Amino acid sequence: MRWSNRTALGLAAACSLVAPLPLSAADGAPSAAAVIAASRAAMGIDALPRVRTLRMRGGVDIVGVTGSGEQWSDLRDGRFAQVSDAGPLSGAQGWDGTHAWNRDAAGVVWDDGSTAQRYAIVQAVYLGTYALWSPQEGGAAVAALGRRTLNGASDDVLRVTPRGGLPFEAWFDAGSHLLVRTVVPIGTTTTTTTYADYRNVDGLRVAFTQRTQTEGGTSVFTAHDVEANPPGADAALRRPVEHVTDWTLPTGTTSIPFELVDNHVDLDVTIDGRGPYHFLFDTGGANVVDAGLAKELGLKAAGDLAGQGVGAATEAFQFATVDALGIGSATLRHQTFAVAPVRAGFGMSSGKPVDGLIGFEVLSRFVTTFDYAGHRVVLRAPGAAVPQGKTLRFVFNGEHMQIPCAIDGFSGDCTVDTGSRIGLSVDTPFLAAHPSIVTPDAAAVGANGFGVGGPALGRLGRTTLQFGGFTIPRVISDLSTQTKGAFADPFLAGNIGAVEWKRFTVTFDYPRRTITLVPNAAFDEPESYDRSGLFLIRRGAAIVVADVRPGTPAAAAGIARGDVVRSAAGRAVTQDDLAALRELFRGAPGTAIPLVVSPPGGTPRAVTLTLRDYV
Repeated sequence: MRWSNRTALGLAAACSLVAPLPLSAADGAPSAAAVIAASRAAMGIDALPRVRTLRMRGGVDIVGVTGSGEQWSDLRDGRFAQVSDAGPLSGAQGWDGTHAWNRDAAGVVWDDGSTAQRYAIVQAVYLGTYALWSPQEGGAAVAALGRRTLNGASDDVLRVTPRGGLPFEAWFDAGSHLLVRTVVPIGTTTTTTTYADYRNVDGLRVAFTQRTQTEGGTSVFTAHDVEANPPGADAALRRPVEHVTDWTLPTGTTSIPFELVDNHVDLDVTIDGRGPYHFLFDTGGANVVDAGLAKELGLKAAGDLAGQGVGAATEAFQFATVDALGIGSATLRHQTFAVAPVRAGFGMSSGKPVDGLIGFEVLSRFVTTFDYAGHRVVLRAPGAAVPQGKTLRFVFNGEHMQIPCAIDGFSGDCTVDTGSRIGLSVDTPFLAAHPSIVTPDAAAVGANGFGVGGPALGRLGRTTLQFGGFTIPRVISDLSTQTKGAFADPFLAGNIGAVEWKRFTVTFDYPRRTITLVPNAAFDEPESYDRSGLFLIRRGAAIVVADVRPGTPAAAAGIARGDVVRSAAGRAVTQDDLAALRELFRGAPGTAIPLVVSPPGGTPRAVTLTLRDYV
């Protein structure tokens, strides 16, 4: 499942060295030129010829996890680097003039090549070079939005659109004329940064406190000292060299059997030598452990992050460090895990209990093969030979793989997601731009998946999907209607899920940034779907109807959202029967299935569900 994570939050903070964000106007407010002129004097812009680089050292509070931090910036070309030493949220991000790079606490380094990140860099460079105060505002379009009052303070607000970038808002205190707030909407994320405690650094006024807030949480950097033109700036601003030593694989390869549960790769792992535990291996995810299991294991969790995924809601995350993650004969040491209610979230929609997820952290350390036909995952040491097949290159979108794709002939970019139960999810903005993808016979809006943030809502239809030189016709597709979450991303066409990847033996080589595809015997199999119209979840000891899609057999049978399934085909239903029920509802069209259902605590009633295709 595709979801936003701590990297996005950290990079937002890194991009806010002088920073951006939105609102509206009032009569009689100063013009944009007057605001810029007054702020030029207040900000000490005339000192820029003397102040070429800055080094800021201080403390960080990243969604409730505290530590130390350091920021470097080049005021001439906009290069920057931010390093945080904050326990499980340690890491670094930056821009070296060519690459938007990230480094995790273990030393893994990767570049973000996504469209959203390119826009973020345009904005960061514009502010980092103080281009607003240069001749012609650095080529940006600037408009005054008027004077606004927030928290008792009056601010003059400008809307600034850098050349090649997206509009953001810059707020200036009406009394001091200092930059006090920026609001930057990019894609599905809005980043608000506030600046305070301005001090003189060789004539330039610098904010010693920067508070960055997104939908996911808040990070604060508080400088203890700021140095102009420090030695070592060029070295500090370079993209770091990757150096990872936290894993072992004694034989150079390990093969781990897995069960495909509702199209999710479900395998066994150990945590600190205990287990095995059931984890989903998900290219759209990262290390996550259930909060209950973390407590059982004695893991110390800290932090307060709201994670957003396929659904519109957010989930509360904390973070903890696992001493040893075991996968087959491979071991990863000192791993950061998000701590979240996995068993109550993913577990309620999966066909069997789920204790956690693994994803980016494992994939970034090994050459990883998903052998769907053989039901095994193979981990190999970096640099190992991969099976011969069709190889395509990917770029990172945050921590997710992104590849070129085409949907019904319309070109775009898609993310690679083994954790999505459906073959293709088409993002809402892409559908708005290409409305012919939604044909008149598309099924009504319903729940097409479930993950971080709750259900993913959309219509269902058939599309033709192309990627990596392969064309797959009549793909059952989630035609998203989400206005929030991952599937509302305006820069992506869609998300390619497990139904398509299981047509192949797939090898992901993160160090080389490649995916190798070898079609298996299932490559040409036509796709089928649930024929009931029900989306079922486990809730406590019951199987509950989470959604009934209009116009489907379930709706015709009078089954309602919230109903508990008591029996099916003459057999009592228990909490362990979710996978079996889903398989039953994929039976042949025309099959009549007697059910007994009831509202929670209500009177049971008998209904007959007659299966048919509706997509």
